[in-house]
Amino acid sequence: MKLTIAHLGLPEFFDRKSDIVYGLFNAFNDLGYNTVIEHNQISFKSLNILIGSDIIAGDKNATRLLMQPGVDYGIYEVENFNGTTINYRSNFDLENYLRLLHGAKFIITPYSYNVPHLSAVCGASKVHYARWGYHRYMTNNSIQRKGDFAFDALFFGLIKGTRVQKYELLKKALGDKVKILTEDDPFTMRDYTVNKSKFGLALSYGETDDFVNPFRLYYMVANGMPVLADHTTDKDDYLDICNKLSLDEIIECIKNPLFKPENLEEICRQNCLRKNLTGII
Repeated sequence: MKLTIAHLGLPEFFDRKSDIVYGLFNAFNDLGYNTVIEHNQISFKSLNILIGSDIIAGDKNATRLLMQPGVDYGIYEVENFNGTTINYRSNFDLENYLRLLHGAKFIITPYSYNVPHLSAVCGASKVHYARWGYHRYMTNNSIQRKGDFAFDALFFGLIKGTRVQKYELLKKALGDKVKILTEDDPFTMRDYTVNKSKFGLALSYGETDDFVNPFRLYYMVANGMPVLADHTTDKDDYLDICNKLSLDEIIECIKNPLFKPENLEEICRQNCLRKNLTGII
């Protein structure tokens, strides 16, 4: 069977979601599917797995394209759907999103939070929960962490919500020893900073942070980086591969040279992405 991992959105969105795109690509290839990757292209000759459903929901022409005879698709939903909107957007086109869900052969999500909301609008039989996990492709041979660290801590992602205040506290405590990469930085800076940063950070952004994003966690931990996390909500147990602390405790741990984080790389490797996706398609 042929699959097309179809990412939809701006080119820079592909970079930010490449951990997801290539994770699915490699896992489905391991499962015996003939899998290819496309950006803003839909295949008429294979089953499409869409990443970027929130983008399509805002584009009725794109939805009509998917509804053409001969187009088969499923959705890999990585955004927050609470039953009425995606990511708490006030101007979200729910009607078009529901049309997209109903046209899909299946919906896969790595977040248990999404499952009841998706099931309520399109039926439980169509919705599949598949916990994110490790694939050997995640181990980057260019990352060789040998202890010559330029930074004490690294965070990459959006600085929004309560992360704004947390960043200020980290900067006050650690100065230029805390490294922040945002959407404005070159994507491939990640590899360099994982090489050169002692700890990775997973920071909650506040009340609407309903689950933990596992993609950056697996990238860091799979490459030998200990991660310090301050999330309090984690129904998927993604923080099992992190050291769970408050922000004050995180700062103390980073500043304290005697602190020895747990080695959670082996736990990360034991949770297999290929196995988690088995039998869904």
